[in-house]
Amino acid sequence: MRTAKLYSYCLPMDSGVILRENKLTERTGLIVELSDGDNVARGEIAPLAGFSVETLEEAQQQAIEQLKLWVGGEHLAYDDLFPSVAWGISMAELELAGDLPAEGNYQAAPLCNGDPDD
Repeated sequence: MRTAKLYSYCLPMDSGVILRENKLTERTGLIVELSDGDNVARGEIAPLAGFSVETLEEAQQQAIEQLKLWVGGEHLAYDDLFPSVAWGISMAELELAGDLPAEGNYQAAPLCNGDPDD
C-alpha cells in the first residue's frame, strides 16, 4: 500500500548568508516521505525566495495535489511541475526504487570568503 506524508521545517541560519542583497535568517522547506509497503524514501522541496519561480506556499499546494495522485498509483508529469516540487518528489521516487547510488560524489564549492558580517 502506498502512502505519502509532507512535513514542513524552518531552520535558523546563523551564518548570515546574503542572497541578492537580502540576509537569509531562516531556511524553510518541505520533506516528502513516500512509502510503498516496507520501503520508505524521502525528498526535499525547498524553493529559495528570489531565485525560485514558486513560493513555498505554491510548492506545498502543488505537492499535496501530486502526492494524492502518486498514492493513487498515477505517474506524475514532472515537466509540468514547479522545479522544487519535481525535484523533491522525483528524488523520493528514485530512492524508493533503489535507483540512487549508495555513495555521493561531493565537491566543495565555497559560497563566501572572509567575515560574513563585512
